[in-house]
Amino acid sequence: MKSLITSLAIIVLITFANPAIGQVKIKEAPLTWQQAALTDGEELFHELCAACHGVSGTGDGPAASAMAKPVSNLTILTASNDGVFPFKQVEKSITGKSQVVAHGTIDMPVWGQRFEELRPDWKQFRRKALARQRIYNLTLHIESLQAE
Repeated sequence: MKSLITSLAIIVLITFANPAIGQVKIKEAPLTWQQAALTDGEELFHELCAACHGVSGTGDGPAASAMAKPVSNLTILTASNDGVFPFKQVEKSITGKSQVVAHGTIDMPVWGQRFEELRPDWKQFRRKALARQRIYNLTLHIESLQAE
């Protein structure tokens, strides 16, 4: 108990006595809304997916012709699933946890693993949370590409 009171007293003393406290760097902070905005799904899609799937998601990207297998048309996922967008299946496909053969091969990177490798200075649970957020945002964008 005495060490707890001593620790609290030191924290209070440092806080009020040190005018440069605003310059202290926190090694790891929670994600901010600004950081979440950096994981915009459309931007991720254009950077990571459009080369093969095309900007519109129809599978007509500039690298599509170089693929051994035809690139999926992502705009018909809802139509192919009785009018319901298969949100969880798309997320699993992006993370590499689905049965889609193209994902995780040389043709299709496992984005879940790649996203978790970002920010190596962060603890694993924070890297996983950032990866989940990026996958969610990317899936939302793919949902927005669905043909009507």
